[in-house]
Amino acid sequence: MSRSLEIALLRTFVLLVEEKSVTRVARRLNRTQPAVSLQIRRLEAAAGFPLFEPDLRHLKLSRHGEMLLPHARTMLRLDEEARLRLSADDVAGRVTLGCPDLYAAFLLPETLARFRDTYPGVEVTVRCALSRQLAQDMSEGVLDIAIATRMPGVSPRVGTGTLLRPEPLIWLGAEGGSAHLADPIPLAMLPDGNLYRDYALAALDRIGRRWRIACISESIAGLQSMALADSAVCVLAQSVRTQGLVRLGSAEGLPPLESVDLILWERHPGGSSAADHLAAHIRRSVSDRN
Repeated sequence: MSRSLEIALLRTFVLLVEEKSVTRVARRLNRTQPAVSLQIRRLEAAAGFPLFEPDLRHLKLSRHGEMLLPHARTMLRLDEEARLRLSADDVAGRVTLGCPDLYAAFLLPETLARFRDTYPGVEVTVRCALSRQLAQDMSEGVLDIAIATRMPGVSPRVGTGTLLRPEPLIWLGAEGGSAHLADPIPLAMLPDGNLYRDYALAALDRIGRRWRIACISESIAGLQSMALADSAVCVLAQSVRTQGLVRLGSAEGLPPLESVDLILWERHPGGSSAADHLAAHIRRSVSDRN
């Protein structure tokens, strides 16, 4: 490696990996497409290896690009954290954060506690709703930032979105329960139009497993209570930890599920120091969680 890797070049590299489009990256960086391509060539020259396959119109990482990606993301997080920590004492204001109840239960307690310790001058209000409603709320100016599930055709009419991480989905049932043996299998599901529900029903249909909806709830508490009572099987993110529920899989006759993407929406990046700092804190916290 002949030269140091510039943060600006690494940022363009990571954006290309996430967006899979030179056009979209150019729009996000307010640059021309040739300028974005030039930045990648400069980074490759500094690294000493090609980072993408030759055709940037069909973005695919090279072997060395795959090696660099996790380090690039770490360097960007450290750079952002250093800059924000230096200005922590001057940050104050109010931020309204949107988050589905499903994520709020396992993402927000530790994340917000650490943020409050670092930025005591920022007042955070949390609004829980499904991702579709959060997109509307952000479009109407109710929310500053939101954690949501990436869904086709669902996004705010304003602001930007950043991928936080993929989130595997799993089947859960009562420990020692038998609901998964019933025919049709009883399900505790989110309302119609949610990816958790869509992926679960599609997976059961693919293997010809009969099902019935035993409970519809927008709240994680409603889904968990039905599963804990052994009255239904539910689908939650793998990160959720619920005492009394166990993971179900092929041994119990249930098919594998697709993953969903957690995304961070920001209504006015750069418009509010308090919101920018919370957004950056969430990106670091959620991306680093297992």
